[in-house]
Amino acid sequence: MFFIDSHCHLNVPKFATKKDEKESEEEFLEKYSVDAIIQRAHEAGVKYMLAIGTELTDVEEIRNIADSHEYIFRSVGIHPQEAQKHCSHYTHDEIAKIIKEHSALPKTVAIGEIGLDYHFERESEPQQNELFHLQMDLAKECGLPVVIHSRDAANDTVDVLSEHAGARGVIHCFSGEMDFAKKSLDLGFYISVSGVVTFKNANELRESIKFVPLDRLFIETDSPFLAPAPFRGKINEPAFVTYVAKMVAKVKGVDVETIAETTSNNFFRLFDKSAKIST
Repeated sequence: MFFIDSHCHLNVPKFATKKDEKESEEEFLEKYSVDAIIQRAHEAGVKYMLAIGTELTDVEEIRNIADSHEYIFRSVGIHPQEAQKHCSHYTHDEIAKIIKEHSALPKTVAIGEIGLDYHFERESEPQQNELFHLQMDLAKECGLPVVIHSRDAANDTVDVLSEHAGARGVIHCFSGEMDFAKKSLDLGFYISVSGVVTFKNANELRESIKFVPLDRLFIETDSPFLAPAPFRGKINEPAFVTYVAKMVAKVKGVDVETIAETTSNNFFRLFDKSAKIST
């Protein structure tokens, strides 16, 4: 039995803002080095991880992480919170060139994370939609599935996905809206559950997960964000995806081995490029 963390940010120091006050900067960087994070994940039974790209400036770093570690796959894409910056610094042709070049590499299994975020970035809505459509087109051209970020933007996200008929992908870090889950499933998308499912106030999410078929579920950490209970408020890491699996198993009324096997099979079915590499 093994687990797959289907969505993590392995370049932790770039994102992490919380660290033990007793830790020196050197101790922090050693503890959250890529090698240390991956080692702890493997020790916890997490065999594979998908390292997620968020902007074009990190494509080489994420590529190096994947290429240097046997069980790491990667994605390439522009996060909606980065849309305004990218529209200012790159033309569509430049964006397409970089994404297509990296999509062709062996361990690039998805375009993402892409989508819409109206919680923090409402003023950049036009640029977000512009890049969302562009990257959906690129995913089709490259023959890759997409990893979708949607925050406070469910209706618009569904509208964009509906315009790109035949697209394959996963709704990452699903927050619990039943209507969004139903529409995403109707479009053929998978639903990915993060550590939020362990939070005390996540009743809506847990109820929605009961509805999602097992063969359409993923598990993830979104590390270093959203650490599950009992680590809430601390830096998250792929090793903690086992806590997500245990809660999902409880909600679905199955054993954790079933969640591990089913979500792993789902991962390789959607990210079929990874299945060819792992065999």
